[in-house]
Amino acid sequence: MRDVHGKAGMTLTEVVLVVAIMGILSGMGVSSFQSAIANARTKDAAYNVTAFMEKTANEARRLSTTLCVQVASGNTRKLLTFRSSCPANAGQDTRIDSLVLEGASRIINSDVPSASLIGSVNFASTGAEFTPRQGLSAAPNKGFFVIRYGNSDVYGAASKQDKQNSFVPLLKVSTDTDWAGI
Repeated sequence: MRDVHGKAGMTLTEVVLVVAIMGILSGMGVSSFQSAIANARTKDAAYNVTAFMEKTANEARRLSTTLCVQVASGNTRKLLTFRSSCPANAGQDTRIDSLVLEGASRIINSDVPSASLIGSVNFASTGAEFTPRQGLSAAPNKGFFVIRYGNSDVYGAASKQDKQNSFVPLLKVSTDTDWAGI
């Protein structure tokens, strides 16, 4: 026997409720996904800038000359290495290397949260001078480059502390957290 009066489908209220729940869950997922993208891109940029600084220190020792790394004029996504002291106002002929950050990552020189915890010198405004020294890294004594992904509260840094012999990548995931090694 078949029930003639049984339900054959869903009511409009049920469909609207399911669509509303799916919308809420999707909205939460998109927000989390965007945060994960910002974290991953910032970490990647911090690693890349740190590696670029280490490469420059090695290159200064290899060439036995002073090198300067600074943010390209008018392009906060690009670091340039010059064969000169900082600030390098030299022409194209003294430029020996460059690094371009991908995506929405950019190097910032102002409004760096808790900057005093990672150093006193922001290389984005002064440039980083690499001078060969006997038995030591050619890297500057201390300072940092800070990277920010878009308008997010995620910050990355390539930091050189006074007692360290190399640059270290750091991450700060919000203005309320401390800098942490990656």
